[in-house]
Amino acid sequence: MKKIFSMAAIALMGLATFTSCSDDDDNPGGSGREVMITDGVLLINSGNKSGGIDGSVTNINPNGWTSEGNVFKTANNRSIGMTANDAITYGSKLYIVVTGENTVEVADRNNMKSLKQISTTQLMGEDKGKQPRHVISGNGCVYVSTFDGYVAVIDTTDYSLKNTYQVGSYPEGMALYGNKLFVCNSDYGMGNASISTIDLSTGGVSEFKSEKLHNCVSIHAEGDALYVLDYGQYDANWNQLDAGVYKVQNGEVSKVADATMMAVSKATGGTKIYTVNAPYSYPAVVPSYQVFDVNNGTLSTFITGDDVASPAAIGVDPVTGYVFIASYTMNPDTGYANYRENCYVNVYDADGKLASRVDGGVGPVAFTFNYSTVKVFD
Repeated sequence: MKKIFSMAAIALMGLATFTSCSDDDDNPGGSGREVMITDGVLLINSGNKSGGIDGSVTNINPNGWTSEGNVFKTANNRSIGMTANDAITYGSKLYIVVTGENTVEVADRNNMKSLKQISTTQLMGEDKGKQPRHVISGNGCVYVSTFDGYVAVIDTTDYSLKNTYQVGSYPEGMALYGNKLFVCNSDYGMGNASISTIDLSTGGVSEFKSEKLHNCVSIHAEGDALYVLDYGQYDANWNQLDAGVYKVQNGEVSKVADATMMAVSKATGGTKIYTVNAPYSYPAVVPSYQVFDVNNGTLSTFITGDDVASPAAIGVDPVTGYVFIASYTMNPDTGYANYRENCYVNVYDADGKLASRVDGGVGPVAFTFNYSTVKVFD
């Protein structure tokens, strides 16, 4: 897969080149400023275990809104394996967590060439490294949670294990804020969820529980507040109840939005949490799509969602603020989602206007973004 720059990148590069020459003539010593641009959008697809379909990576090119499937397999002549679950780009590398294989795939983020396949069971031990779930990055490390109840700290230079922390039951998403790592412990939906706080300076681990938190899966840290996506609980007929984004501050927990998915953005000023609410229920409820403004505490409609058949994943470009919503297609014969067919991805600007639709893979679960910096001169 070739690295393809967006039109914005090309334009900025041209501007930088032209203005640089002008500054050399008229204003020697001008330093310019660096601007981030988006090179590409990577969609992680889990595949379908019952259908024997491996996970994959789809590259979405912002230059013309085209997509290319199976880019990891094409670059390496092998699959990433079964049940990919999360990924992050950090520096020049892409880290893909593959739950079903107990691995973290490390690839060059530009050409998808494999650099290292980390076995989490070998790195952490058979009792700590099974079923890796999520990954975040910072401080020259990536942090990986596993369903065994641990978080691994992996050095990004030599891929060595720098530390291992025991957290709560069935940890999922994480957030890094200063020297603290916050971990969502889902308890596998059994109702005893919690949030672990790891002090990376001291190594101390504490745990917070609330009767309002049942199945924590994702988290964002903002000042002294945490915003937690909780899947809620299920009634006797398996209807999903109480799913939402909850604010945790000073030991108090309050719901700010009904939601089953969330993505956080700072691209357009302030912090905004984009949500999808599509709870499992019978009969099915119509999904809703909202945005919560953290700074002023307001919740508003983002899109109506008439153009989304069955939402599966959401991500927000940290540079442009474009919102990506992946959806299953629908089987016209059964009226249910096609879990073994390729999905599609709707691309919206920050105001909710549909910019494009592109093809994705089977079982979309997460987005991550490639971005670079270019220098411009005012």
